[in-house]
Amino acid sequence: MSPPELKHPGYTVEDWKLWDGRWELINGVAYAMTPAPNLEHQGISSKPHLAMGNALKAAKLKQGGECEFFAAPVDVYLGAAVVQPDLAVVFNPAKKSDRGIEGAPDLVVEILSPSTASKDVTRKWWLYEAAGVPEYLIVDAEERIGKLLRLETGRYVATARVEWGAVVALLGGKVSLTLG
Repeated sequence: MSPPELKHPGYTVEDWKLWDGRWELINGVAYAMTPAPNLEHQGISSKPHLAMGNALKAAKLKQGGECEFFAAPVDVYLGAAVVQPDLAVVFNPAKKSDRGIEGAPDLVVEILSPSTASKDVTRKWWLYEAAGVPEYLIVDAEERIGKLLRLETGRYVATARVEWGAVVALLGGKVSLTLG
């Protein structure tokens, strides 16, 4: 699966900076951010946030090194695109700036909701793949499953289908997270 070719010049990050409200910009196309997610989505997203924070803290104590996670809303700049994933993990402190994350995070998590699912599993998939995000975890709260994609030779490969309540190894096995 490859991204569609853009048939017009589209919007730029410079255009995006001038807009009111919350927007994502992918391949020159603007996407208005929907109203805040429902409480089920919020409850589901808070669990990986807490678990990721605890897991990264434990991994840092054991292995050392820099690593931070960021929960939405945080702007992630990927070339001419700006997106706001539900969760992003960054090892390289040079990727952090006053305006957000500059370049590919080491892990991106998107929790599907009816209004954004199509974009998350197509346009964002293509964008994260092209930008070189090593791991992309897609969480389907309605189906109660997760799909872990890992970048292999420039393409995402589905490496795990994770049932609700199961543990998934992330970031090359450095962090384990219980889904759901």
